[in-house]
Amino acid sequence: MKSVYNANWLHNLTLVKEANRWRKQGWITHEQFDKISSAYSSSFYHPNFFIRLVLFVATLIALSGITGLLGLAFVNTGRIVISVLCIFYGVISWFILETVFVHAQRHYKSGVNEALLYHSAGFIIGGIAGLVNANLYVVLAACVLVFAWAALRFIDLISTVAAWGCLGFFIFYLLYNTGEEARLIIPFIMILLFSGFYFLILKLQEKKGNEEWKNCFTLSETFCLLTIYAAGNYFVVRELSISLMSLSLQEGEDIPLAWLFYFLTITLPLIYLYFGIQKKNIVLIRVSLVVLACAVFTFKYYFSLGHYEITLTSAGIILLGIAGWLYRYLKTPRHGYTAENILSEKWGSSHISAFIISQTMGGNKAPESAEDGGSFGGGGSTDRF
Repeated sequence: MKSVYNANWLHNLTLVKEANRWRKQGWITHEQFDKISSAYSSSFYHPNFFIRLVLFVATLIALSGITGLLGLAFVNTGRIVISVLCIFYGVISWFILETVFVHAQRHYKSGVNEALLYHSAGFIIGGIAGLVNANLYVVLAACVLVFAWAALRFIDLISTVAAWGCLGFFIFYLLYNTGEEARLIIPFIMILLFSGFYFLILKLQEKKGNEEWKNCFTLSETFCLLTIYAAGNYFVVRELSISLMSLSLQEGEDIPLAWLFYFLTITLPLIYLYFGIQKKNIVLIRVSLVVLACAVFTFKYYFSLGHYEITLTSAGIILLGIAGWLYRYLKTPRHGYTAENILSEKWGSSHISAFIISQTMGGNKAPESAEDGGSFGGGGSTDRF
């Protein structure tokens, strides 16, 4: 599976962005950055965030005008015909995005790409929903497939989150409608499934050739870890049991296996933190701090002392203490992993850092293409060997 973008240009653009971050932090000079950016250039049209936002909105306005005209032309053709036309229109929009804007005009995350991508995905999913009379199982399955394909082809982060969210809801909805017994084990099924997805993502990240989807993998990791914690969090399980499963609790009663969910609420953040430090995984460390705050909120919600200022202060002291200990622990280099790695990394560990170091130390030369034949005088050869 390959993305729709040129792999070499994508690699060069990522490298230059990383080098620019190094320049801003003072790790390399302006001269070194200029040499890297000139040696590893890309032909993508990739404007800054403000321009992308303007182009995104402008493209959506233009597309809404086209869609409105087509809607007026086919408004009386019936539900089935309109659904088929929506799918066809979405596929054509997707095709135009790939052939015209990506391959011909070399757009990369320009705002136009995202607008056309979400526009076409929405019409494809909407057309499928019309054909199946809004059957939620089919619609959710279509959402997972369309958004996953969009994430793979266009390295799109919003599509990545949407695909995982639809998959999680599909699994929950399927188990919820299976029967009473299946509802009772929803938390455990979610924990097991998304734990498996998490380790699968880790393996895919290690596979050579998947560097293009690094940020998508990082978001996928984060989503899986948060879903695992949410499935074991006492607050989430209790409130969903009451609102969706009609669980009635009298004063002094608790949900089944409450002790287990208390245990998971407390221990999962600590497990994330421990393995984040041990495995040098910045995603685990950052998620552990987020879910640790959620654990504090959960116990505050059910076991309030009546003094919010004391609880908040105590929670802040605990979190600051953990952050301070972690900073001191990583201040001493441990197998090349220090506090500076955590503070400087935008998403997670990157092999590009080592590449930039080699370029700044080695003269910033781009690799030269091999040429056939001699190139030192005589017989039409050049003056290079």
